[in-house]
Amino acid sequence: MLTDFEELSRIERARKIILDILKKEGREALYDLSGLSGGFLIEKEDINLLNTYIGSSYFSEKVNKYGLQHLGGDKKEDKCVAFNRTSSAILATILALKPKKVVHYLPELPGHPSIERSCKLINAEYYESSNVDDIINKIDKDCLVIITGSTMDLKVIDIEDFKKVVNISKDKGAIVFVDDASGARVRLLYNQPPALKLGADLVVTSTDKLMEGPRGGLLAGRKDLVDKIYIEGTKFGLEAQPPLMAGIYRALKSFNLERLKKAFERSKKFDLSKILALNEELKKIDKNIEIICEKTPTGFVIKRVHKDDNINIKKLVEIGFNLLEKYRIITITVAGMPGASKSIRIDLTSKDAERVSDEYIINAIVDSIKSSFYKSL
Repeated sequence: MLTDFEELSRIERARKIILDILKKEGREALYDLSGLSGGFLIEKEDINLLNTYIGSSYFSEKVNKYGLQHLGGDKKEDKCVAFNRTSSAILATILALKPKKVVHYLPELPGHPSIERSCKLINAEYYESSNVDDIINKIDKDCLVIITGSTMDLKVIDIEDFKKVVNISKDKGAIVFVDDASGARVRLLYNQPPALKLGADLVVTSTDKLMEGPRGGLLAGRKDLVDKIYIEGTKFGLEAQPPLMAGIYRALKSFNLERLKKAFERSKKFDLSKILALNEELKKIDKNIEIICEKTPTGFVIKRVHKDDNINIKKLVEIGFNLLEKYRIITITVAGMPGASKSIRIDLTSKDAERVSDEYIINAIVDSIKSSFYKSL
């Protein structure tokens, strides 16, 4: 784990490098392959509606309409609202519902840190696991059950496990809240239904993950719960303001699954052998080097490069900076918020990915890894 100071230093260093590249070489020199490239697609007619109260009235209706379509809400009692981040929606949910305990099922650990941090604020017991039976045994009527549809590294939940946790939770009277930050879109590639259609009470998604929206959060589900959560969120300024809502509305309206499908097919063709072959070469330097690289639905991820956890994190960050400084590739590893996964994830859904070849990406990764370990000799 990096300390808070180290996290801040990492972000500030990344921003300085990106800014320097922008000034000297322009936007076209950068390749944002983070999967969080987002966008801001407002149109001319939206600009005069960005006032605090006029905009809130106009865009909240649009967000509700298109947000429910995106997230599968089709009941009269369903509602959708916007927050300034997914983490804000998660925090507002836990503050509003005040569960005694939170039981979190996800296909692979760890869960997003915002969930556990929110629980600590109200002294709620928190338990997360990737074992379905462990989760089921802990569910009761007094808990909030959270399900992650797709992890930070885009590991997608098994649909039968998803249904099982939802159904047992409902039988026991527990509220089900799905953290579908990127899962709301990634799961579509596997023909999985939206969370609300699977029986979830609430779902949240990120509007910049694998879509062209600004960084924001979209919360949908049972109106009685959504209203309660939204009001709680406004007490702390967690709700989205009109400019953000306008960007979210336009992103939802223009969302097209085709870009994800193209990235999905491109990912299948990626040859990771050059990266994995580094294990044999680099073990001559350090026998504890362990490069684990796997395909994701829309790219690939390097999960670790060293058996020692502390060395592993520092090396991953170092490799991320090599990618940024030499190859102009932006990853969450260096530019992401504190607590974000330090694995090196290459995502092919952004427009920038269309301007760079598979060979360029693989060679950049290989050289960045080698540079990091040979430099330490």
